[in-house]
Amino acid sequence: MDRVCLIYTGGTIGMKEVAGVFRPALSVDEFLDIAPELRNFVEIDFVVLSNKDSTNITPIDWSNIARAIYERRQSNYKGFVVAHGTDTMHFCSSAVAFALGKELNFPVVFTGAQTVPAVAGGDARRNLINACRVALTELAEVVISFGDFVFRACRTQKIDERKFAAFESPAFPPVAYITETIDVQPLAFTQSNKQSSGMNSRTFKPHFETGVLQIELIPGLEPELVRPMIQTESCNGLILKSFGAGNVPTQGEFSFLELIDEAVHDRGIPVILTSQFPANSTTTTAYEPGVRAREAGAIPTGNMTSAAAAVKFRWVLAQANARGLRAQKKMRFVAQKMMHVYVGEMSSNS
Repeated sequence: MDRVCLIYTGGTIGMKEVAGVFRPALSVDEFLDIAPELRNFVEIDFVVLSNKDSTNITPIDWSNIARAIYERRQSNYKGFVVAHGTDTMHFCSSAVAFALGKELNFPVVFTGAQTVPAVAGGDARRNLINACRVALTELAEVVISFGDFVFRACRTQKIDERKFAAFESPAFPPVAYITETIDVQPLAFTQSNKQSSGMNSRTFKPHFETGVLQIELIPGLEPELVRPMIQTESCNGLILKSFGAGNVPTQGEFSFLELIDEAVHDRGIPVILTSQFPANSTTTTAYEPGVRAREAGAIPTGNMTSAAAAVKFRWVLAQANARGLRAQKKMRFVAQKMMHVYVGEMSSNS
């Protein structure tokens, strides 16, 4: 049978109740008891990387997951499945997509569950089986398999805490549909339509910068509350989660234009704009508040999800700092890389 590497990082999908306490599965056999029928169509190697609630997953974990896949890329696996908690799965899967890069030539499938396996009618068993089915397809990208859909990971966001349809891809269609078969769509990256020579040490970039601050704007938020945070030595990047399509306040004491200018031009801290709305709300607005924010030095993020934009920002900043770039060269580098499409994370015309 085809072989799949199943990487366990924690989350509800692997939990078992023992003496009234939920704990993770301790072995591959115990984990596969969730769905015994897997043994009928796939051989699974079980790798435990961590056991964390996904709220505690950090960029260090993103790098570790990417490395675990990269190190096993030539181990004759048909694909990889990553069992992960749902709360930050869209962040982690996006990060792994950037780390592995566009030369990825096999499926990497993230999945999880809204209920523990013991819940009658729950989604843990179904999602695990379907993720393994997806890992046997010709997909050549990082995806999230959840419910009836397979989404491009870096286009996905979580939308519900309880419903089995926990994720959506607001600006890009599913790359496959889960039916009696796995119906891979023409827009997906596959082994047959993707010119890939395979990952190597040059294309594998698993590093993510620390010190990134995100501020979600609310009416009447005073920039003076934020200013001390960008004046610390540890701040390497600022994300403004803006109103509408990249619009930030521009008038009076609530204007963020001076703060953007100070961050970019005085302190060498790149600033990006994301949106509080779904990803199809572009951040290349023609509205005056958005235009002035970009003129002050803020970088738009097209129609990326806010999660993908935040992850990509950390990824780009790590590359900029590794090169030792300073001042204007660093700003140009970050702006250029943020607006370049790497793994299908945004539309090229956005």
